[in-house]
Amino acid sequence: MPLHGLSQRSMALAFAPRSPTVNAMRNRRRLDLIRIGAASAIPEVLHDLGADAQSVLSAAGLDTEIFADPDNVIPFAALERLALACVAATGCEHFGLLVGQKGSASTLGLVGLLAENSPDVRTALDNLVRHLHIHDGRGVPILNVADGTASLGYTIFESSMPGVQQIIDGAVALDFKIMRGLCGGSWRPIEVSLPRAKPRDPRPFQNFFEAPVRFGAEHGALTFTIDWLAHRIAGANPLIRKLIEDRIGELDIKVGEEFGVQLRRLLRTLVLSRRCSLDTVAKLFNIEARTLARRLEEEKIEFRSVVAEVRYQIARHLLADTSLTVSQVAAVLDYSELSAFTRAFRRWSGTTPMDWRNAASRHQSQQ
Repeated sequence: MPLHGLSQRSMALAFAPRSPTVNAMRNRRRLDLIRIGAASAIPEVLHDLGADAQSVLSAAGLDTEIFADPDNVIPFAALERLALACVAATGCEHFGLLVGQKGSASTLGLVGLLAENSPDVRTALDNLVRHLHIHDGRGVPILNVADGTASLGYTIFESSMPGVQQIIDGAVALDFKIMRGLCGGSWRPIEVSLPRAKPRDPRPFQNFFEAPVRFGAEHGALTFTIDWLAHRIAGANPLIRKLIEDRIGELDIKVGEEFGVQLRRLLRTLVLSRRCSLDTVAKLFNIEARTLARRLEEEKIEFRSVVAEVRYQIARHLLADTSLTVSQVAAVLDYSELSAFTRAFRRWSGTTPMDWRNAASRHQSQQ
């Protein structure tokens, strides 16, 4: 039986009893590290654009050797700084796009292999959303299904560094490559959304995605027709899928992430996809709703309070790091009326959304 998509390195990653990646996973949450993954293409892209890769990486405090293995990890802040340095060294506004388009599902390690061996696209994307934290603890994946369309999205919270926009560009480009790998070459998005400001030359984005690109969006996303979710994945191997699921379960245990941290991470995704209910959370944790309610009580976690905390976090991010109007921010957070959002935000922060945005803008300009 063929092992779909599994190289010798991937086999070792999936089935080795112990590996450097596992050891790195133990401390990733505490140290805020991210797998190199698709960023392993950075030296190649620098070279293609005529820059001295070693000089750029050294100036950012990084060694070229770390990019030789996508399973290596670096601080997320270092990747943000490097993204800015690469744009400065090459003058290429779409540097992140070029890096992301060199990736594939296997770039995500075990998570990507699980997606490739899922029975259909919906299951594959659910697995990506559920397990992406193993590859990237800072990113928030989003799967939204409504009105005959689906969207696969990605964003990053609690980071005001400009380099984060390059990372999101790369992540959305990688998602595009993953969808093409799962669905085949005929797959096309209806629309692509990116939170970055519109570049001086948008053609590289339009040419790569082969679809209209909306800049200044609330988060990065690929929107496509819902029919693709039922598409069966060619070559998916249920035996390999089970082995990878077991391995991911082991990694989750080794990370030792607290239940409250898991819940907040999941709620970031559900708030953005407007599916934030106790029943939905229970389903994604693969437990009964009453079992989840009992666990919340044992942990002394009040569900509504945590949802409000996550909404406040997302609201701050959207107000500080995007050009969305306050009304648009309210809509993203699923408030039917602006007044309801304004009251909630005042309750959280002691001020209005617009006053908070103005204060945040003044603070950023003084940095």
